[in-house]
Amino acid sequence: MRVRSQLVRRVAAAAAGVGLAAGAVVGIVGATSASAEVKPTAVAASTAAVKKSVTIDATDWIVPAGSPVRYFGKTTGIAKNTTVQVQRLDGKKWVNFPATTKVTSKGTYSVYVKSSRLGKNYFRVAVAGVVTKQQYLEITKK
Repeated sequence: MRVRSQLVRRVAAAAAGVGLAAGAVVGIVGATSASAEVKPTAVAASTAAVKKSVTIDATDWIVPAGSPVRYFGKTTGIAKNTTVQVQRLDGKKWVNFPATTKVTSKGTYSVYVKSSRLGKNYFRVAVAGVVTKQQYLEITKK
């Protein structure tokens, strides 16, 4: 058992040594081919694109016909004042619903929806080419 653990340590040490040697060679090659102008990497990292996303939630899921329901959520990577469009599933196609709002400076939105179409309705929001998952809203008789 002792011989085996010594062998494992020696193999690990040898592998680490090879890794350090390879890093040193890369460092030397990199140093010899470096140009006089050095660009900071922090600037490049800060300009990386933020992935766009949007969430959705609702104040209610079952309401009488004509009652207002508030949809709200948070966006990431989407500019302030970008239009948020509510969409309803009509058969197998998503169509724009007559309800829009704007993204706030905090990256949030809130919009009210009223519908008289009885039964389960499916809504989502679309903003800057990104759509949320669907939310159902069941509309009952008054």
